[in-house]
Amino acid sequence: MHPSGCKRNIQETLPHITEMNINNRTDLEKWLDQNQWFEEGFISEINDSKNGLEIVVGYQTVGTYVAGEKQELKEFCLKPIGLMNWTHEKEQFSPTKESCINGIDLTDKGIGLKFDTESVFEMTCESIEISEPKITQTYTKPWISNSEIYITSTLKEVPTAIYWIEKFSEYDIKIGFRYFASELIKYEKVPYPNYSGYFIQTLNKISETQKGLFFKFVVLKNGELRIGIENGDENKELFKTIQSIVSDWSNTTINSGNVKFNGGEFKEFLKNGKYPERIEKIKNVW
Repeated sequence: MHPSGCKRNIQETLPHITEMNINNRTDLEKWLDQNQWFEEGFISEINDSKNGLEIVVGYQTVGTYVAGEKQELKEFCLKPIGLMNWTHEKEQFSPTKESCINGIDLTDKGIGLKFDTESVFEMTCESIEISEPKITQTYTKPWISNSEIYITSTLKEVPTAIYWIEKFSEYDIKIGFRYFASELIKYEKVPYPNYSGYFIQTLNKISETQKGLFFKFVVLKNGELRIGIENGDENKELFKTIQSIVSDWSNTTINSGNVKFNGGEFKEFLKNGKYPERIEKIKNVW
């Protein structure tokens, strides 16, 4: 963030910048429509100081959300004139380019914007100064999920319940299978090959919990095994262990967050926090 606020930051990037001033609902609606109402956009800065309020909003125009791929962002700096209402609370929403918002809409009356994030807040004013767009060429920043992984492998068979039990025992963890809020299900009673909807839980926690590691789906089709796993409780050890287990599988892809790893890359990430080489090479541009 520039110490003098978003307006100067954008002007330095675009020296010949011009602004438009919107003072009626028709033009404001037209501007929002031209920018797709910022659906799946972002709010990257909110500067509220004695010099006035400035808000930077934008969206992705080129690229995907896959880590390391080329990305183009378009951003505008909004400055309300004659501010009458501003309901944003810092503890409810923090601006960042990495988190999508649902969109930006008109307020019910007057000249104003409704920002639809995890918490909705509004701004109403007499008019809004909107900068020319700032275009940024960059790469999609990686993020890792702390609770979900998706696995694709060329394994010829679905791992059995006893396979998981034995693998966890190699890490000195005794586990069993259960469905939601159930007692222990003996491994020979676990449906095979599709145990989607079942949980893995440590034996000493089954009577105290309702969930565990959740198999969202287990599918073997056309020689491709697909497994989705979600950590359903606070036991991080189970999630960490199953990630270590699948990182040893050959011909396997693991997706965590927006990053795609092969088994060796995932093992390296779990050990040292190092991303695949294609992503490490561009870290200096994030």
